Amino acid sequence: MNKSYCVAAAAACLLGLGLRAEAQDAPVVEPTAEHKRLAEDVGVWDAEVKLWAQGPGAEPTVSKGVEEISVMPGGLWQLGKFEGKIGDKEFVGRSVTGYDVHKKRYVGVWVDSTDPHMMLTEGEYDEATHTETATAKGTDPASGKPYDLKMTTLHKGKDARVFTMNMKIAEAGDEFFKLMEISYTRRAK
Repeated sequence: MNKSYCVAAAAACLLGLGLRAEAQDAPVVEPTAEHKRLAEDVGVWDAEVKLWAQGPGAEPTVSKGVEEISVMPGGLWQLGKFEGKIGDKEFVGRSVTGYDVHKKRYVGVWVDSTDPHMMLTEGEYDEATHTETATAKGTDPASGKPYDLKMTTLHKGKDARVFTMNMKIAEAGDEFFKLMEISYTRRAK
């Protein structure tokens, strides 16, 4: 047998043992109250989507969608799967949302079938008003120009919530305008 093969095999075994020991010593992170709050949204939600794609003042396009929310094993990450239509085109979006215990902020990522750019979100939750507020930077898929987003989700009890996305683009000045509103209703189990 080739000597270098034996050395490589022995190194791989030692590395594997070291990684296994390291994995066993890793601390177990328990979900915080913030993570548990995210888990409250688990379920299937029917959505009515209003989109002001033509800008402020225009009539919104109204469509339907469904969002399915689950939590990864371990309870630290919420996974969202949205499917619907924008006009006559199919729309699919995916989200991953969690709570960063060091930043003390909710963090997330959003990708969808209309945009080649990944959006990173960061925000907080106001217990008194039951409102999540998050911000993000986006990139227009057509022009490549950046824009700012401010998103709020108002929880109206356990089975209803309203998501609002406001957008600010340099060409329109320093004011945010409403781009989208989604009214969600949880399906009965």
